[in-house]
Amino acid sequence: MSETPAIELRDVHKSFGATRVICGVSFQVAPGELHAILGPNGAGKSTLFHLITGRLRCDQGQVLLAGADITGLSPNVIFRRGLARSFQVTSLFARLSVFENLRCAAMRTAGCGYAFWRGIDSYGALAARAEEMLDRLDLRRRRDVPAGALAYAEQRALEIGLAIAGGAHTILLDEPTAGMSRAETERAVALIRRACAGRTLVMIEHDLSVVFDLADRISVLAEGCLIASGVPEAVRGDPAVRAAYLGTAAETLTPC
Repeated sequence: MSETPAIELRDVHKSFGATRVICGVSFQVAPGELHAILGPNGAGKSTLFHLITGRLRCDQGQVLLAGADITGLSPNVIFRRGLARSFQVTSLFARLSVFENLRCAAMRTAGCGYAFWRGIDSYGALAARAEEMLDRLDLRRRRDVPAGALAYAEQRALEIGLAIAGGAHTILLDEPTAGMSRAETERAVALIRRACAGRTLVMIEHDLSVVFDLADRISVLAEGCLIASGVPEAVRGDPAVRAAYLGTAAETLTPC
């Protein structure tokens, strides 16, 4: 019997007025897989992430997480089911320290509810989880620094840590290396590989060297349609993919 996909999209559509942004996209991501989504600007990549995470509702089709239909559920419900996402713009508690950010994220897995009579320092497991993540993210020396004072690459690393500390088994990263130097990108790739080991990772990324270094499988969008999906070697040589990146995708796509 085949393994249940970590994420599955079935004939997903999304339009904004008369503009069709996602047109019949279907693909699967296996548990533990590093899956990259490629496509030219305007291909629909971020919209697809919004549909998976519940920020937008599908006009048609289904989104499944570990075999369960999450179509139409709110983002907070989807998060509690084990799917977390980072954004192109960092979203941290800027005035809290790195440690405090990680401890807040860990509250979800510890099952901490509101209890005005109990201080957060009494939850020893939260501190232990945060301390563990500091080492995994190579942020130990930045433990007590406010998140807003971190370098950009460090903030991106911390965002990944928040998703993991929150207990997510499936993580969506939106352009995790955007704006980084080559050296920062290399460190980020190593961190992603190390920190996300054993989890399912789906990422949007424009740096092709990152994609072909990290990804087990790649799906390519162009004009809202899925034009290729497979292992990196097959996608690299696909004529439709090459045409899309040359700006001639319309000539190679079957009309939706």
